[in-house]
Amino acid sequence: MTSSENIKTSFPDKYGIKDNLRNGQSKSGNFLELTIDSYKILSSILNEELTVKESLQHNQNLSIFTHQILAANKIKNEFGGNAILSDEVGLGKTIEAGIIIKEFLVTGLAQKILILTPPSLLTQWQDEMNSKFNLDFISQKTDNRFRDVFSHDLLIMSHSSAVFPTFSKALESIPWDLVIVDEAHSMKNSETKKHKLVRNLTKKFLLLLTATPVQNNLLELYNLVDLLQPGLLGTWKQFQERYTIDRQSRKLNSIFKDELQTLLSEVIIRTTRNEVKEITFTERLPNTEILKPSGEEKLLYSKITDAIRDAYEADDGSNFLALMTYQRLAASSTMSAKGAIKRMLQNKIISNDKYEEMISISNKIKHDAKFEYLKKIISRDDSKFLIFTEFYATQDYIEKELSSMGYLVTLFNGKMSSELKAQSIKAFKAERKIMISTGAGGEGQNFQFCHNIINYDLPWNPMKIEQKIGRVHRIGQIRDVNIYNFAVEGTIESYILKLLFQKINLFKMTLGELDLIFEDESDSFNEKTWLREFLTSENHVEIENKFTVLGENLEKEKTLAEVKSKFSEEVFENFDLSTMGK
Repeated sequence: MTSSENIKTSFPDKYGIKDNLRNGQSKSGNFLELTIDSYKILSSILNEELTVKESLQHNQNLSIFTHQILAANKIKNEFGGNAILSDEVGLGKTIEAGIIIKEFLVTGLAQKILILTPPSLLTQWQDEMNSKFNLDFISQKTDNRFRDVFSHDLLIMSHSSAVFPTFSKALESIPWDLVIVDEAHSMKNSETKKHKLVRNLTKKFLLLLTATPVQNNLLELYNLVDLLQPGLLGTWKQFQERYTIDRQSRKLNSIFKDELQTLLSEVIIRTTRNEVKEITFTERLPNTEILKPSGEEKLLYSKITDAIRDAYEADDGSNFLALMTYQRLAASSTMSAKGAIKRMLQNKIISNDKYEEMISISNKIKHDAKFEYLKKIISRDDSKFLIFTEFYATQDYIEKELSSMGYLVTLFNGKMSSELKAQSIKAFKAERKIMISTGAGGEGQNFQFCHNIINYDLPWNPMKIEQKIGRVHRIGQIRDVNIYNFAVEGTIESYILKLLFQKINLFKMTLGELDLIFEDESDSFNEKTWLREFLTSENHVEIENKFTVLGENLEKEKTLAEVKSKFSEEVFENFDLSTMGK
């Protein structure tokens, strides 16, 4: 080889070697030989297969797609382990992160790994890492094995816990190999504790996961990139003057768009749904009903609520969570309502006479309105049904009644051993038509073979609802998913369902979209606020008026979230940051 023109490469020439060769600036044969060797080494690195690729592809608990392997390859071999994963919602960013974690652990690139996530996703991350990658992460908030942040090599913490001074100082003193931040758009403001924590962590590699890295202006995108590679985009003033053309920094300077594309392509991967042909995206079909209670049901709920209201007015706030639990138990089923009445007696919320009166009313209720409606739903469809309830008493009640009618039923709950849970999932996948699950089945499990979900109880937290729907409506689901939601007229759940959740079409939303709406957790999205408004109202008209206002506030937040998401999409329409087709 005598000419530099014979050297062909397909990767960026950061050091201008090709130009030097073309311009005849090589001063010796040794320079040419070293250059060729360096290209061979770099080419080998860029094309290196993931060590864990084959084992993961043979994992029956895990579905891996081309875009996820390409992303993991690029992060390891080209980005040096630092990236913003910005795939659109539903493309499996968590799986991409899991592939990187597994690869780095197996190859020895990482040993100490920290995952930072919103509180609502702690258990889901822990379960997904365990069930799909056989990685046993310790969750700081929900795991009784947690001792302190120094004691665990694989640690998951919530954003909100991590910024507590005692935790943040400890975390910053630990040399982390890999830090992963989920829903990283919450770090978009460089003045927040969250952003400063991530910046101050001692870390070799950093992954930021967000479908919306920019929501209001380009400063947010700059701040995220600056966490990964400080100085890559210059100072903020330099970035603003060169790449934006308006005072609010919302519009790109088209003259330097290609230049910015080159810089962003060194740290961001963004794949869109339109690019991924391997995945079928099905619809969510919500079905919502407000049910008429029997006279006894209405009277029982009213008696329990009156007792809770009296206790609330006399309480100093120390028993508020207990009162909330009683209120939720009262609406779940007659059996769970009996449990609430018993607890209220034990805690001296009601007298013996009140207890006897309420129990007498409950004993007259054979089947509550919710169960009668449940029977109608499952009788008209031969498909499988996944029924969620929040309470064991309700789970046992539904199981007993459905089994007596001849239905093949299996249970899933947090009291079961891992072996029993596995057996139950196997039975549900095979011959059982119905699985009745408590909240434990709403996290980490995959039920794509089922396309019907019944929320027998209504979790007041929208994130919990999405986690349940996400067990069925996820990658691998080939049918539209029916989501049945119902509540009994006059209960607090009926107001939440009709005036809050339906108002924002919650049951069609995914976690990424919900996070945009509820990331600041305003009073409009606050379970305690909802109960206070309910208990302090004198009649149903006042309750409806209060919840209507709350619903309007949530609708405004949803509209704002949609504007933010659209702005993010419009910004990234200017850039090609995907690994597909390359």
